[in-house]
Amino acid sequence: MKKFFQQMAASFLGTLVAIVVLLSLGASGLVLLFILVSTEADPVLEEKTALVLDLATPIRDTSPTINLRQSLLGNQQEVVPLRTVVNAIEKAAEDDRIVAIFIDGRRGSQVEGYGNLSEVQQALAKFKQSGKKIVAYGLNYSEPGYYLASTADSILVNPMGGLEINGLGAQPIFFTGALAKAGIGVQVLRVGSYKGAVEAYTRENLSPENRQQQQQLLDQIWQIYLDTVAENRQLTVSQLQAIANDQGILFADAALREKLVDKLAYWDQVLAELKQAGVWVNEANQMGAGNDKDFKKISLTEYHRLQTEKEKKQYQVSKSKIALVYLEGSIVNGRGTWESVGGDRYGEILQTIRQDDDIKAVVLRINSPGGSASAADIIWREVELLQAQKPVIISMGNVAASGGYWIATAGEKIVAQPNTITGSIGVFSILFNVENLGDRLGLNWDEVTTGQLANVGSSVKPKTELELAIFQRAVDQVYAVFLDKVGSARNLTPAALDSVAQGRVWTGLEAQKVGLVDQLGGLETAVTMAATKAELGKQWQVQEYPTPRGLNSLLFSNLGQSLAQGDDVNSLALPPFLQTHWQQLERELEQLSQFNDPQGIYARLPFFLHALNP
Repeated sequence: MKKFFQQMAASFLGTLVAIVVLLSLGASGLVLLFILVSTEADPVLEEKTALVLDLATPIRDTSPTINLRQSLLGNQQEVVPLRTVVNAIEKAAEDDRIVAIFIDGRRGSQVEGYGNLSEVQQALAKFKQSGKKIVAYGLNYSEPGYYLASTADSILVNPMGGLEINGLGAQPIFFTGALAKAGIGVQVLRVGSYKGAVEAYTRENLSPENRQQQQQLLDQIWQIYLDTVAENRQLTVSQLQAIANDQGILFADAALREKLVDKLAYWDQVLAELKQAGVWVNEANQMGAGNDKDFKKISLTEYHRLQTEKEKKQYQVSKSKIALVYLEGSIVNGRGTWESVGGDRYGEILQTIRQDDDIKAVVLRINSPGGSASAADIIWREVELLQAQKPVIISMGNVAASGGYWIATAGEKIVAQPNTITGSIGVFSILFNVENLGDRLGLNWDEVTTGQLANVGSSVKPKTELELAIFQRAVDQVYAVFLDKVGSARNLTPAALDSVAQGRVWTGLEAQKVGLVDQLGGLETAVTMAATKAELGKQWQVQEYPTPRGLNSLLFSNLGQSLAQGDDVNSLALPPFLQTHWQQLERELEQLSQFNDPQGIYARLPFFLHALNP
């Protein structure tokens, strides 16, 4: 018993000391703790190594905001930036120590966004030209995951696994009935027959115009998918379409029979395949998933970091820079958050770039569905001023539509992937009122005014015809400004302009045909174009903006929020099928919180279309 109390006392004392030390250190202690937790050892690259592309790691334009709470708990989502992936694959093709690429699908697939995936797929295809092999293995391939895996020389699947190839689909959610039941009235003003972003609040289904254009968009993106996979697997498009129509989800044996995979394999057989590709394999240690000693490997992130450090030592840092500015997320008025494109914040960033003489050219990477028209115009003006001094090339990611396209018109050239979603040249305004809700709750409002328009901004009751006419004039005026920018930038006649506007949504492939895009290609195409325009030769380096979000922004601007952040939807213990719908509803509603344009006028893509290419 005495020993028990001694242990209890020691434990209590240790806990008390830890609390006192943590409180004493405060933010400094948290910084130190975070550094200790996040410190990584320098990677080591040996001969006969495979570069690993993990399909479970999402590929985004930029890394997400660091979340202290999640990092300390070890559940911060890993994301690999697109340029890291592409550059690592390109350098690996010339590195004798890298003998193959292993596309690892053992942990499932989180890759999505066909604009970005196209660039990765093209990099993989170029890697194969070096004569080195690509081996892919997975349990269950998602459709986007298989899009990348199809490039491999050998596609292996676990005998208990399978793959998905069933086509693209969208299921937009409509709030009209729910808003009516809640007593919230909605009045909508828009310009553009195809401007469908408002339909979620005014209809219970898609309008004929919107359905038509969404069908065309899905068909075009799907056709690019089919063409790519058919070429990679030496199949016909009609064969793949028949599989999508008749089977959709294929078990391993069916996938093998349809020649979508090359072998059914367990992990030891996968290692044999890697060995055949030249990778060193530890014959005595073949434990499978989660084992770091079964073959020589290096991740994309580790290899990129290794190569970056090597280049810093070998080459003198050039003063000539290309600024790469990421505009990712909804466009909002004010400064916005790290997950949105704030007009004021990005205006300041572009001003800084304009005043930096070491920056010789600029690439604007736009991955945004649009948003506030006022904020888009603030950024547009800064891009226009920047373009007057330095070449500005626009690189479109998965989505660069509506307000995103508004900004793009200020650049010198526009580069997009064939399956980029763009266009949506139109504007709208949504006016909510709580008159019916007030009636249900027994609330009444009276008013005293000096004129019939004094309460034009009130949401207490629906707008009158006169008030609606005022708002419609504002919407029409903003649309006219939008059209003028597009027409001037793209040298379109009024008739041609009308045929591409009206809120129509285009793929990058079709957008080039109608004059909205200059060249098809990815981010690296745009960077190379910028270097050429600025006549930089090979002596230049890329400087990314906004500045990567590290400890400073985390601890001093968002510490409290990071520590106090509540659990996400995955902690609600919902069944998977309910989680999917809950997350869709949550993301849709989140868009409303980003509707902060001072005039209440927006140039934005419908959310469910953005979700196709997030």
